[in-house]
Amino acid sequence: MIRATYAFLVGSLLLLVGVLPARADIIQTQTWGSVIPPSTIGLTFNQYNGSLSDLTGIVVELSISTVGGLAEVDNESASTVSETISFGSSASLDYFTSTVSIPLELVLTTTKAYVSQTFTLAADDGDGIGVQSGGADYASLAGGIVTSSSSAGVSSGVWSQYVGTGTYTIVLNISTFLQLSASGGVSQGSSPPTANGYVTVTYQGAGGGGGGGSAPEPGSLILLSSSLGGLAFWRYRCKRTGGRGGPQA
Repeated sequence: MIRATYAFLVGSLLLLVGVLPARADIIQTQTWGSVIPPSTIGLTFNQYNGSLSDLTGIVVELSISTVGGLAEVDNESASTVSETISFGSSASLDYFTSTVSIPLELVLTTTKAYVSQTFTLAADDGDGIGVQSGGADYASLAGGIVTSSSSAGVSSGVWSQYVGTGTYTIVLNISTFLQLSASGGVSQGSSPPTANGYVTVTYQGAGGGGGGGSAPEPGSLILLSSSLGGLAFWRYRCKRTGGRGGPQA
């Protein structure tokens, strides 16, 4: 009797697990590179081929890595300048040429990967306008190997654009990033770095295999929970009464 009770209890638990929805995020990643900025790249992704109601979110992640390159500055003013150079690569998604609506956070704000260093530039040494290498009024910064990433959620109002059996394209623009803390009176130039990276689209809450399980009826869960609770109480009573349905004589 006790073994039968345990078997029934385990079977009921398995039944409860079986009616719960099987959901898992579906992740697609497309890599790009190596490119010399400026460059425009289109990446193709598969639509989610399940039901729109399966989704709880869609997240887009943009990652960029910068390698090498050289930034140069030359002081043209008559006074010493403290100059911080930030140099690397940047990337942003292109709202107008992508074939789906993408997060504006990744459109309006560039994702930057760069190195920085501060230099003291002597007053102009008379070497002429423009970047002239050499001299105390000149400095250069070699690019490093740096990675940066950003992510944002897609507005729920446009999730339907990501659902279907076809594909869509996300376009990104890659540029050289060169920023000076005090650009007035300072000439600048650069040899562009090499950039690479990836874009990831995650369908959150999607059902396995692109479909997605359906949620169990509330009544089924209540019935199963009540049955399991009753079995547990019955098992407790059996232990106290020696395994029979009533008290011992």
